[in-house]
Amino acid sequence: MKIIAPVNNKGGVGKTKVTTILAEYLSKICKYRVLAIDFDPQCNFSQRFLKMEIDPAAPEGMMPPVHPDYDPFSESDKHWDGRSSIADIFFGKSIVPYPTFIETLDIAPGDAAKLLQAEAVRRHEVTEKVHKQLKLLLNSDEVKAEYDVVIIDTAPSKGPLTVSVIKAATDILIPTIMEEQPIQGVYGMLQLWMQESMARTKGDPLNLLGILPNKYNRRTNLHQQMLTSLQSNQAIGKYIIPVQIGDRIIIAELDSDDANPKSIFDLPENNLARQEAVEFCEFITKRIFAHEEKETVRGI
Repeated sequence: MKIIAPVNNKGGVGKTKVTTILAEYLSKICKYRVLAIDFDPQCNFSQRFLKMEIDPAAPEGMMPPVHPDYDPFSESDKHWDGRSSIADIFFGKSIVPYPTFIETLDIAPGDAAKLLQAEAVRRHEVTEKVHKQLKLLLNSDEVKAEYDVVIIDTAPSKGPLTVSVIKAATDILIPTIMEEQPIQGVYGMLQLWMQESMARTKGDPLNLLGILPNKYNRRTNLHQQMLTSLQSNQAIGKYIIPVQIGDRIIIAELDSDDANPKSIFDLPENNLARQEAVEFCEFITKRIFAHEEKETVRGI
């Protein structure tokens, strides 16, 4: 099972959009059984697929709606309030993923207050209470039997939640805008990737899928110059993905409640946003499953 995480400790780089595009492509186009997970307390990824609700105990945050399978009169549900969040793994509770408008895509949504509570755990407790929990869940036989791919949206930080995602992941992707501050975040995530890679065994690598130029504006000299500079950089040039996703308003419009169509992959085939998304996803999918393809060839 592949566990994919777009990561960057700088905000505003379009990480959630990239995660959404990949989740929809792998489920809708490739027909993989995909579990989407929202590990960002902002819960924007959850809001993409569910009608999240304002948390009355923390009005600045969001919480999941009541699950469609919840039955308050059922004996099996009597100890459950009908809401399930990925944050429940930090509180000893089971996770009940929600269905989405894509048949092969489920989501384990975020819960702002609970995720922030997990993020604030004391330093000497962080390994046991936070860092290990996601990997334990995703390595369970139940999850492996139900899903082919897990894709995780992360917070713009290098805190405990992001570290726990990196420890659970098989593949990470670093989206960035071609501007100075977001690029600084790239270096921070590369450092975290190298640290985690050194801590793993040879049979359990953490693959870097690459650095994605996101929200890219070809008409902006700054973006062009920054991309050229990174491509020629001996340290990270080899990691720059040779495709870009442009800064297009249609991508934001797809998130509105009355959007029709809902997915970028339902746009006309000649739509530039869709073409860029397909080119990016085809490139990334080949990288994600390249190792498996090599093993298959060896076995023939």
